[in-house]
Amino acid sequence: MFNLSEEQEARARRLHEECLIVDATELIHVATTTRWFEQARRGGVDVAWITTGGNSGISETIRAVANVMRFIETHSDEAVQVRTTADMRQAKKDGKLGIMLVTQDAACLDGDYAYLTVLHHLGYRVMGLTYSESNMLGDGCGERTRETRGLSYFGVDVVHEMNRLGILIDLAHCGDATTMDAINESTQPCLFTHANVRAIADTSRNKTDEQIKAMAATGGVMGITGLPRMVDNDLRAASIHGLLDHIDYVVDLVGIDHVGFGGDNTDSIERVALGEMLPGHGTASTTSMAKAPPTSGAGWAYWRVKQPDMLGTIEERDTIPYAKGLENLSMLPNLTRGLVARGYDDDSISRILGENWMRVFDQRRNQ
Repeated sequence: MFNLSEEQEARARRLHEECLIVDATELIHVATTTRWFEQARRGGVDVAWITTGGNSGISETIRAVANVMRFIETHSDEAVQVRTTADMRQAKKDGKLGIMLVTQDAACLDGDYAYLTVLHHLGYRVMGLTYSESNMLGDGCGERTRETRGLSYFGVDVVHEMNRLGILIDLAHCGDATTMDAINESTQPCLFTHANVRAIADTSRNKTDEQIKAMAATGGVMGITGLPRMVDNDLRAASIHGLLDHIDYVVDLVGIDHVGFGGDNTDSIERVALGEMLPGHGTASTTSMAKAPPTSGAGWAYWRVKQPDMLGTIEERDTIPYAKGLENLSMLPNLTRGLVARGYDDDSISRILGENWMRVFDQRRNQ
């Protein structure tokens, strides 16, 4: 995969062990399974930002929080909730996986941004404004009007309140107009927790050069992900080498301080092989959903029917879930090996693996 010398291999192993490694996007239904947890630990992940609710009402989101907290309680010797950079560094020192609550959608606010205070108290420190669909705040990246419909008045109010509380704004799934509106309204760093470069892979889930430059101007960070259609226009050709191309591109465009890693692992290929069922993501429903569009506008499957060019089809999600060479988090050391192969120095690798996310956290108002 990488033609490294013995000295380079040793350096990659040392860096992967010593650096604080942050995965800026994982999913609750994956991250609260034993298999994912073991893969994350084998891969050296120190902190994982876990998508916990967000795309449904506030009560469903709080129920999701309860499930994550219950998971942490039953794995207290190996996992801990984190809210600050100090918590994250302590988790690594203690040999535990730090878990932070985040959302990819603010639909959970139910039209009242006062709920942000509740979510902040529960430990949310990053929130997405929209998922791929539209909501009361603006348009997601899958909508027909994504290039023209930006933030609503409510969306502007939410951005300002998140700034006040110190909740970082994630625009990974936002449409083009909403992305730029939010960046222009925010006085705090804005993030793309799991998005790649549109100039390399032309999908509306990726970000344009203009958007990347605007994000970087806020002091934000972009988490490069291995979802295959976001890595390569031919998703079957997606590999860790392509993922590294996206990292190189962002570094060349806006500098080393604005790029990180956001896994967004689906785990679906293993679940299909094992015949397991995820809530709402089972193999039995996949075939039927591929034949007819789902009636609900929410959820991953809807966008793989309505906009298959964005991420791929439903079938491709189950057969080509991730870039080759980084199929699950246990293979994350390959990312460090790849960065060594590309000639990055130790400090730059440390920033990409986690320190850039730590920096942006330390810049927040109301730590």
